[in-house]
Amino acid sequence: MTTEASIEQYLERQRERVNRALEKLLPGRGHPEALYAAMNYSLRAGGKRLRPILTLAAAETMGERGEGVLKVACAVECIHTYSLIHDDLPAMDNSDLRRGLPTCHRAFGEAMAILAGDALLTFAFELLSSFGLEQGRERAALQITRELARAAGMEGMIGGQVLDLEGEGASLSLEELELMNRKKTGALLRAAVRCGAYAAGASPLELEALSDYGSALGWAFQIVDDLLDLEGTAAELGKPTGADQARAKATYPALMGVDAARAKVADLYRQALSHLDRLPRPTDTLRQIAQYLATRTS
Repeated sequence: MTTEASIEQYLERQRERVNRALEKLLPGRGHPEALYAAMNYSLRAGGKRLRPILTLAAAETMGERGEGVLKVACAVECIHTYSLIHDDLPAMDNSDLRRGLPTCHRAFGEAMAILAGDALLTFAFELLSSFGLEQGRERAALQITRELARAAGMEGMIGGQVLDLEGEGASLSLEELELMNRKKTGALLRAAVRCGAYAAGASPLELEALSDYGSALGWAFQIVDDLLDLEGTAAELGKPTGADQARAKATYPALMGVDAARAKVADLYRQALSHLDRLPRPTDTLRQIAQYLATRTS
């Protein structure tokens, strides 16, 4: 059984693997220099790398521990970082701080931040193509490409961002809030798990169980995010707190109350574990990741 101490060690070890791979895959310098500087600034600013770690953990659960999966994990992180750059823009959340540093548009200007985000998004699909060609996994690469395109596009993050913008100052129902967050936050977390499953050649039943696990995890992750924005500090989170209230955004604590929101996280955690029960494989690591995400304080 994985212990609390060992899951922390596992997450740190995998985070370093992802960081080393990102440094190798995206050169620190290139032409035009301003673009590479902005891309690297945001990509290497830190972060827990939870989404690529979920990709690696899902693949490992299915028996795939090859280094080739790192390119898939890095593609997931590139898409996540791109989304953060764009979410922080003045036209979106207008945030000044991300991962404890000035946001990309504050450091490099709005235009360069937009282009750096665009470049990271397209670089992700270059990485996926390389994975397919170099590993002889063309079909898996196509499946993963489709998965990430859907998660990042109009049915996923972009669609969720539109609903988020439209919902500012509005009285959303819980159902409407769930739809928005399933797209904006949950889609990429679920896709991260599914990409690892595809990379490992999971069966349809295994993919379904992991997908349900990822969906429960993504929902719980967003509720915890809402709670941390309400109760956490900028020093702990590396980004401003209280932004949801300031922009009159609908959140789970606002609609359900803090206690009910915490109870919902606990229920979703139990659901995530129940989906793992359907897998005839060792799932200790994925279980401990679920616990970590459900109880995180930053």
